[in-house]
Amino acid sequence: MPENKLEVDSILHNYGYRQLLTNIYLSCKTGEIVGLLGRNGCGKTTLLKIIFGTLPTLNKHIRINGNVYSEPYKSEGLLAYLPQHDFLPANIKLHKIIDLYHKEQDIRETIKQDERIQHHLTKYAGELSKGELRYFELMLLLEKDVKFLLLDEPFSGIAPLYVEYIEELLQAHLGTKGFLITDHDYQSVLRVSDRIILLADGYARPIHGMEELYQWGYIPANALK
Repeated sequence: MPENKLEVDSILHNYGYRQLLTNIYLSCKTGEIVGLLGRNGCGKTTLLKIIFGTLPTLNKHIRINGNVYSEPYKSEGLLAYLPQHDFLPANIKLHKIIDLYHKEQDIRETIKQDERIQHHLTKYAGELSKGELRYFELMLLLEKDVKFLLLDEPFSGIAPLYVEYIEELLQAHLGTKGFLITDHDYQSVLRVSDRIILLADGYARPIHGMEELYQWGYIPANALK
């Protein structure tokens, strides 16, 4: 399968009178997980929404396989986005959500037969634990025919066992997709990512080790032990 490449550059974004993002550049290719770290309010979610195309901004340049897109989410087969908040209706049963979300019967069956979903098919989405729901949401997105997934806090607030299950899901789909992930659970992000980008002072800074995260004030000294 040919390699796909997402490139984002020249992103500028102001929040009120504050310049939140300054000439941001980052890239991601098929088979790669890029972790995006940063303190609260540094612009991680804002950046993902700009890349997805749902948040207007002062300036941006988004390319996928060399083609420029101003609103990538409007073009089929490019990106999917997992927001921080739950995005599924709480009062619909899982088997019905699957049928509504995917038209292809083989994809529906793949999701319904997943060992961690099949026992919950007759439950409402609102009955699932945080980890179960996050896993289910991610399965729905992973089975979409897209090249890249933007994941906003896929690990936050869920049990360690489901963190492992989600990590396994991502690894299983690396053959066909690339991932851009941000989460406050930096240890999980570090564990799954091939590269790390730190958003600090409005700039995207490539990180090559835990020591650099400490130098930029993102982690405490005891995290290096």
